[in-house]
Amino acid sequence: MHRRAVIVTGLCAALALGPGCARPYAGPKTLAAIGAGLLIAGATAWAVGDRTSRNGLLIPGVVAASLGAATVITAGGWLAGSIACDADPDCPDGEACREIPAPPGGIPYKQCMHRE
Repeated sequence: MHRRAVIVTGLCAALALGPGCARPYAGPKTLAAIGAGLLIAGATAWAVGDRTSRNGLLIPGVVAASLGAATVITAGGWLAGSIACDADPDCPDGEACREIPAPPGGIPYKQCMHRE
Protein backbone atom coordinates (compact mmCIF):
# COMPACT_ATOMS: atom_id res chain seq x y z
CA MET A 1 0.00 0.00 0.00
CA HIS A 2 2.80 2.44 0.84
CA ARG A 3 4.59 1.91 -2.45
CA ARG A 4 1.33 2.59 -4.26
CA ALA A 5 1.02 5.94 -2.42
CA VAL A 6 4.54 6.87 -3.50
CA ILE A 7 3.83 5.99 -7.13
CA VAL A 8 0.52 7.89 -7.16
CA THR A 9 2.19 10.94 -5.61
CA GLY A 10 4.92 10.89 -8.24
CA LEU A 11 2.44 10.57 -11.09
CA CYS A 12 0.30 13.42 -9.73
CA ALA A 13 3.37 15.63 -9.43
CA ALA A 14 4.43 14.80 -13.00
CA LEU A 15 0.96 15.61 -14.35
CA ALA A 16 0.83 18.88 -12.42
CA LEU A 17 4.27 19.99 -13.57
CA GLY A 18 3.96 18.86 -17.20
CA PRO A 19 2.45 22.09 -18.60
CA GLY A 20 5.51 24.01 -17.38
CA CYS A 21 7.60 22.29 -20.05
CA ALA A 22 6.35 24.54 -22.84
CA ARG A 23 8.46 26.90 -24.89
CA PRO A 24 10.48 29.06 -24.37
CA TYR A 25 13.28 27.31 -22.51
CA ALA A 26 11.58 23.91 -22.67
CA GLY A 27 14.80 22.00 -21.84
CA PRO A 28 15.49 23.60 -18.45
CA LYS A 29 11.80 23.63 -17.56
CA THR A 30 11.47 19.92 -18.38
CA LEU A 31 14.55 19.08 -16.33
CA ALA A 32 13.14 21.10 -13.41
CA ALA A 33 9.80 19.29 -13.67
CA ILE A 34 11.54 15.91 -13.62
CA GLY A 35 13.61 17.01 -10.63
CA ALA A 36 10.55 18.28 -8.79
CA GLY A 37 8.77 14.99 -9.42
CA LEU A 38 11.75 13.05 -8.07
CA LEU A 39 11.95 15.37 -5.08
CA ILE A 40 8.26 14.99 -4.24
CA ALA A 41 8.20 11.22 -4.73
CA GLY A 42 11.47 10.78 -2.84
CA ALA A 43 10.34 12.93 0.06
CA THR A 44 7.07 11.01 0.26
CA ALA A 45 8.90 7.67 0.25
CA TRP A 46 11.33 9.01 2.83
CA ALA A 47 8.52 10.14 5.15
CA VAL A 48 6.54 6.91 4.76
CA GLY A 49 9.65 4.78 5.26
CA ASP A 50 10.68 6.75 8.35
CA ARG A 51 7.23 6.66 9.90
CA THR A 52 6.74 2.93 9.34
CA SER A 53 10.41 1.97 9.99
CA ARG A 54 10.75 0.38 6.56
CA ASN A 55 14.25 0.60 5.13
CA GLY A 56 12.83 -0.56 1.79
CA LEU A 57 11.31 2.91 1.35
CA LEU A 58 13.57 5.02 3.54
CA ILE A 59 16.88 4.66 1.71
CA PRO A 60 15.49 4.90 -1.85
CA GLY A 61 13.45 7.91 -0.68
CA VAL A 62 16.53 9.71 0.60
CA VAL A 63 18.40 8.95 -2.62
CA ALA A 64 15.50 10.08 -4.84
CA ALA A 65 14.95 13.27 -2.84
CA SER A 66 18.66 14.12 -3.01
CA LEU A 67 18.80 13.40 -6.74
CA GLY A 68 15.65 15.48 -7.29
CA ALA A 69 17.11 18.44 -5.40
CA ALA A 70 20.34 18.24 -7.39
CA THR A 71 18.36 18.06 -10.64
CA VAL A 72 16.30 21.14 -9.74
CA ILE A 73 19.46 23.11 -8.88
CA THR A 74 21.05 22.02 -12.18
CA ALA A 75 17.94 23.10 -14.10
CA GLY A 76 18.07 26.49 -12.38
CA GLY A 77 21.67 26.97 -13.48
CA TRP A 78 20.82 25.90 -17.03
CA LEU A 79 17.89 28.31 -17.17
CA ALA A 80 20.00 31.16 -15.79
CA GLY A 81 22.64 30.46 -18.42
CA SER A 82 19.99 30.34 -21.15
CA ILE A 83 18.46 33.72 -20.40
CA ALA A 84 21.67 35.64 -19.74
CA CYS A 85 23.08 37.83 -22.50
CA ASP A 86 25.98 40.21 -23.00
CA ALA A 87 25.24 41.58 -26.47
CA ASP A 88 22.49 41.52 -29.08
CA PRO A 89 23.87 38.45 -30.92
CA ASP A 90 23.18 36.42 -27.77
CA CYS A 91 19.46 37.18 -27.88
CA PRO A 92 16.90 35.46 -30.11
CA ASP A 93 15.46 37.24 -33.15
CA GLY A 94 13.06 39.99 -32.17
CA GLU A 95 14.78 40.61 -28.84
CA ALA A 96 17.52 42.98 -27.73
CA CYS A 97 19.90 42.90 -24.81
CA ARG A 98 18.95 45.61 -22.32
CA GLU A 99 20.54 46.60 -19.05
CA ILE A 100 18.22 46.31 -16.07
CA PRO A 101 18.96 49.07 -13.56
CA ALA A 102 19.75 48.09 -10.00
CA PRO A 103 18.84 49.88 -6.79
CA PRO A 104 21.52 52.18 -5.35
CA GLY A 105 24.59 50.15 -4.46
CA GLY A 106 23.40 47.15 -6.51
CA ILE A 107 24.89 45.68 -9.66
CA PRO A 108 22.87 46.11 -12.87
CA TYR A 109 22.46 43.09 -15.13
CA LYS A 110 21.55 42.48 -18.77
CA GLN A 111 18.55 40.56 -20.03
CA CYS A 112 17.01 39.76 -23.42
CA MET A 113 13.79 41.70 -23.92
CA HIS A 114 11.38 42.20 -26.80
CA ARG A 115 12.30 45.05 -29.10
CA GLU A 116 9.99 48.03 -28.96
